Amino acid sequence: MSQQDLFSNNNFALEKNHKKKIKWLSHSAIEELNRCPRCFWLSYKEGIKLPEGIQSRLANRFDNILKKYFDSYRHQNKLPPLIEGKIKGTLKKPFKEAYFYKFDDDYGFYGKLDECLINEKEEHIPVDFKTASSDPREKETLSAYQNQIDEYLFLLEENGLKTANFGYLIYFFPEMTMELSNGFPMIIHVVKIERKSKDIKKRIGKAVSILKSSIPNPSEDCSYCRWFEKVKKYY
Repeated sequence: MSQQDLFSNNNFALEKNHKKKIKWLSHSAIEELNRCPRCFWLSYKEGIKLPEGIQSRLANRFDNILKKYFDSYRHQNKLPPLIEGKIKGTLKKPFKEAYFYKFDDDYGFYGKLDECLINEKEEHIPVDFKTASSDPREKETLSAYQNQIDEYLFLLEENGLKTANFGYLIYFFPEMTMELSNGFPMIIHVVKIERKSKDIKKRIGKAVSILKSSIPNPSEDCSYCRWFEKVKKYY
């Protein structure tokens, strides 16, 4: 059995044997912790989620369409025309979306890739799709997006895969035009994200430590906690 097969089997065993028992944290969980430890604790310890409000599901629908579009070119061993010439590499075949890392007997960390490329060195390059409501070419990359690529690289390596030490964000942005009869034009903007941190285990460890402790203090700038402090006297 090859080393890659061994890692794949171990990963499958983790998913099968521990997925229901272990509490799996994700990128969104770590970002919630960064915003407010108390809201994070309540969400993942007590199941008290933050109110979502009115949200558009259009981005989720768009992600599903993009994933199917990319997958249709996987077995042709070529990149989709939308990104051809913008990125080097081939689509990973077969594509595996979810990767897991077991932190301890109670907690683990997982992530779901939108896509993955393989370069000429057989290195894996995580790809994440981003739909934008404003022109992404004029903006700096959010720290949360940087963290996401760092975490994907960590998960790929923990599952025995060699990585290229960077990932890609692919932005899809509707172009302003009055000519829609021949389709809806899109601006495709690719951003290469170099790895900034390898200390992902420390991030996960901090989250687990908080969840195993008593309820933490709120963040000073948490709008939800500030709102609750103002209204709780009325209950």
